[in-house]
Amino acid sequence: MTTEQIVSLIVAVLTGLATAIPLVIKLVQYVQKATQEKNWGNLLGLLIELMEQAEQMFDTGATRKEWVMAMAQTSAEYIAYPLDTAALSTLIDELVAMTKNVNAPLTVETVTETVLPPETTQATAVPDGTVTA
Repeated sequence: MTTEQIVSLIVAVLTGLATAIPLVIKLVQYVQKATQEKNWGNLLGLLIELMEQAEQMFDTGATRKEWVMAMAQTSAEYIAYPLDTAALSTLIDELVAMTKNVNAPLTVETVTETVLPPETTQATAVPDGTVTA
């Protein structure tokens, strides 16, 4: 093998490495991102479970949120899952707001609109929680 062939072979190998290294880096980044997205549903389920536990354990909303965030961060660190605390805080706030809308107490007006026929104009609320026309 001549010197020219050896140099040509080294240049070809280096060119291949220069092409392959960025592709491998992109592949690793893609796999990491796909893994995070796959685990996002699990994280959301964990947050909901933690929020339910916090409701039973603490009286104030701030204490509940603080505990849920601490537990979620600890769990994420345990499995080496990168977690943005600002995004986590926003997510918890949105979940709480959503549950307040979903679990909103019924008012007499709401019950009147949904239960009584349109021709009935007056309803009476009974102390046991029922509504009569």
